[in-house]
Amino acid sequence: MNRIRLATPEEVESIKDKCDLDATCVVLALDTQRGTAFGVQRVATEIDPIIVPDNWDNRARVIFWRDLETVVWSQGAKSYYFNVHEADKSWIEVMKNWGAEQVSTAPEFRFKKVL
Repeated sequence: MNRIRLATPEEVESIKDKCDLDATCVVLALDTQRGTAFGVQRVATEIDPIIVPDNWDNRARVIFWRDLETVVWSQGAKSYYFNVHEADKSWIEVMKNWGAEQVSTAPEFRFKKVL
């Protein structure tokens, strides 16, 4: 059985269009008879979940979000991740207009695995 190894710079380049890579990422690789598999290990700043009262409008949410961004920026974060429910179309548009980039290519279920 082959061991996991660090991907080569050429391999990292070859998967860039399929994932969100930045300076916090390490790309791991496994060579098999059926090809090479890759896993991206990321150390990420995340603000999730965001829980606000149901009666908050988008203006109140944006002010709160701005303040959260200020905190993570002051802690040295260059970027952060967050989730928005796919049904919340209005908030998705607000975040895109505010400069957020959608990195998921399709709706996904989020999991957590305790080690």
